[in-house]
Amino acid sequence: MPLSAESEATFTRILDEAEALFATRGYRRTRLSEVAAAVGVSEPALYRYFRGKDALFEQVLRRAAASPDPYEPPQKLPVPNPEPGQIESFLRAFFETSRRVAALEHALRGPAPSTTAEARTELAGVVGGLFDLATRYRAGARIMNASALESPELRHIWDENVRGYLTGAVERYLGQRSAEGLLVLPTDSSDAACVLASLVTSYAVQEVDLGLPGSVEHRREVVVASVVAMLEPRKVTR
Repeated sequence: MPLSAESEATFTRILDEAEALFATRGYRRTRLSEVAAAVGVSEPALYRYFRGKDALFEQVLRRAAASPDPYEPPQKLPVPNPEPGQIESFLRAFFETSRRVAALEHALRGPAPSTTAEARTELAGVVGGLFDLATRYRAGARIMNASALESPELRHIWDENVRGYLTGAVERYLGQRSAEGLLVLPTDSSDAACVLASLVTSYAVQEVDLGLPGSVEHRREVVVASVVAMLEPRKVTR
């Protein structure tokens, strides 16, 4: 049976406030009493929507993962707590399908550019693709970053399936193009990949915390232009 308009509105407010708390305090340090206070309901009232913090955390993650598609709330309340390992399994499956950046994968598989313009276009596509991915799942990234600090299991999933995977792919790309003489790296490919990932993450995910100005489109342009300028794409010289 569909939720009433009032129940759905309260459900959404709970998710909104919980998302903000999970993104700043992480899973372990967030208390349901804090969520209830932020929503303006009693803690017992919160339990009419969620059986516990695990149920709330899972739904917050599922809503973040649905972006940019609409999130469909459960039709039966209260939402039960997930089975042991269910959240971790969901995250691994989600990351497996969502972490890919088409421009980066094409660059790793395809032939090397033969002109400076092609090298610049390829690098801009890779950086822009990374920025778009981080922006699309910004809410989930903030939650995972904060929660991974105090949860070894979440940290392992986040590092292995997202940060490690993407940084490793960028490192291979930079190293490959540097060896071909197409990019000039200021340091080795491993450090360069970490710097690039940090820059993209800062402008796409942590812009509020850092007080970065401008729209998403502006920040994307800044990141792409900065990386292209720093790495000096050039034509193949053989």
